[in-house]
Amino acid sequence: MRKLVILGLLGMACALAIVLLALSRDGERVGGGIPPDSQEKRVRLNPNAQSTSRRPKPPKPFLDFGDSDDDDNRTPEEKALAERIEKALDDEDFELAAACAEEAQKSGDAEIRQAMVDTLGWFGEKALPELTPFLADADEDVRENAMNEWTMALSSIEDDGVKINTVELAMGVLKDEDALEDISNEYIGVDEKLAVESLARIIDGGGSKEGIEKAKETYEFVTGDEWTDVAGAERWIAEEYEPPEEA
Repeated sequence: MRKLVILGLLGMACALAIVLLALSRDGERVGGGIPPDSQEKRVRLNPNAQSTSRRPKPPKPFLDFGDSDDDDNRTPEEKALAERIEKALDDEDFELAAACAEEAQKSGDAEIRQAMVDTLGWFGEKALPELTPFLADADEDVRENAMNEWTMALSSIEDDGVKINTVELAMGVLKDEDALEDISNEYIGVDEKLAVESLARIIDGGGSKEGIEKAKETYEFVTGDEWTDVAGAERWIAEEYEPPEEA
């Protein structure tokens, strides 16, 4: 009997020791703070946490001004322009790039115009006004490149008003039917008053013939009415337009 009591006490002592050991380990975890993995997850999930990372800039394009023969055939003014375009990209100087844009647009050298498009495209959204005239460039390769860069830059604009104003400028210069078809889709789904006012300005503003025709088609799609004149567009807004419900 005495042996049984002793064995029972020993068993209880062992059990108590195991419990105390477990509690001490829990205490160490509490006192030692949140494990690194958990801290990392908490920071990521905290909406008020400040991120120290910066979104990397896109890689700079390689500006191809042609071979040495092309350079030899350029006028001193064209060589100077090419150097300024290259400097604008190297120094990330948007003001210099914007200052070169109009001169490059008038250049008879397609490679200089192509380099200008690449440079403006790297600057993104803020270069859209300068990039837009190149959508109607005489050279097909320049036009296609300008359209690609323009489309990518436009996709970063979230404000419908700013986006539609940018599209309006492009619709006024574009002649390519496929390109017009693509960008006219930006009018679908935005506030109808905003769309109708913009389309009316394109049609009444004396832009490219192709742009005006596409604007009329888009106007008809948005309103359900054929285009008549600006007064008709204003009348549609006054009588048919329904403001979107506030969220």
